[in-house]
Amino acid sequence: MNLDLLPILTSWTERTLYILRLEKRKLDVDDTKALDASLDGKAIQASNEKLHSEIEFLLRGRFVDMGAGRKSSKIETRDGNARKLKLRRPKKWYSRAFWGRINDLQGVFGFKLMEAAIRSVKDPLEERVISGTLGKPRL
Repeated sequence: MNLDLLPILTSWTERTLYILRLEKRKLDVDDTKALDASLDGKAIQASNEKLHSEIEFLLRGRFVDMGAGRKSSKIETRDGNARKLKLRRPKKWYSRAFWGRINDLQGVFGFKLMEAAIRSVKDPLEERVISGTLGKPRL
């Protein structure tokens, strides 16, 4: 059962990169443009049965997504109380878009597998009907 899924995975990877760039711009992530320059991806056929999609970017892109950073959000005062400074808020440019795209890919692959399963049953039956061997009573 050859489904030829590499072109589907390749277009999914390219579309995912496009959506990630849109999300970055929409949420105003990366003022230095280094994260945008590092965002890259490709689809690879590792063997006859294995496909990979690799999307890579700078590690700090994940920190922005989680709302983490270098500076502490608390400061200790002389009286021993911790006061909050400006809190970092997560900018979900990666995780929300990526997991949505994973769901889309699962839907497409599931549909292709379902079509292949139906064809594997339907095609032999159609061949038997065309050749006239289906429906003849056995003696």
